[in-house]
Amino acid sequence: MGTPLSLIRNHRVLLWRFGWRSLTQRYKGSLFGLLWTVITPVCMLCIYTFMFSVVFQARWGHGVGDSKMAFAIVLLCGLTVYQIFSESLGASVQVVSNNPNYVKKVVFPLEILPFSTHISFLIPNMIWLVMVIAGAYIFMDSLSVTLVALPLILFPLSLFTIGVSWLCASLGVFIRDLSHFITIVLRMLLFLTPIFYDTDRIPHPWHYILLVNPIAHFVNQMRRILIYGYWPDWRILAGLTVLSLIVFQLGYLWFMRTKKGFADVL
Repeated sequence: MGTPLSLIRNHRVLLWRFGWRSLTQRYKGSLFGLLWTVITPVCMLCIYTFMFSVVFQARWGHGVGDSKMAFAIVLLCGLTVYQIFSESLGASVQVVSNNPNYVKKVVFPLEILPFSTHISFLIPNMIWLVMVIAGAYIFMDSLSVTLVALPLILFPLSLFTIGVSWLCASLGVFIRDLSHFITIVLRMLLFLTPIFYDTDRIPHPWHYILLVNPIAHFVNQMRRILIYGYWPDWRILAGLTVLSLIVFQLGYLWFMRTKKGFADVL
């Protein structure tokens, strides 16, 4: 069966090729090609900023101020974390079902499909993070040395996402309705994560919802280092890392144990 680390070591070239192919195929034949990785977040950001900062008059704490540009940058920071998780998870549910030819090839490592899917969505979201960093520096003058802690947040976030993706990719083969369920869950998660609002604005009885939402903690830690210039909360980050490692390992074990039954279903 091997381990997730052996998977990365033995198939690192295949992971990258499948990830890049998945990314380019999404924009194949389009007029602007990979430019959509920039156009899409800019359009989404404009809409969300108008709705929440103008229509709903939402404001950030921590001395961000009333600037619409500052609001957009803080919003984009949280939205990027959510997108890294939600896009990978949403696509992974049917990644095995949509590739039945690979299932019939005994020598093909099916476990790389959810992993490479995550890579294909992680690449464009790195552009989002560059936009956050540039915006924080230009419009908020908040670029800090804490930026070096970015990999410490992205690494466990990726592990957590891939682990959950392995689980959902496996279940998606046997439960065809799972894709519809995951769509609903991700829509709910968008508003149950402090993306459009500050955590401090949540009434105390409901504050505990965020405590059991790992993505909310990833969002808060990302904003700490990129926007507010604080080092991450090391205790929370350590907990997120341990949780991500556990989910990563369990997701891999589940996928490897269930993939033998994929051919019977597909």
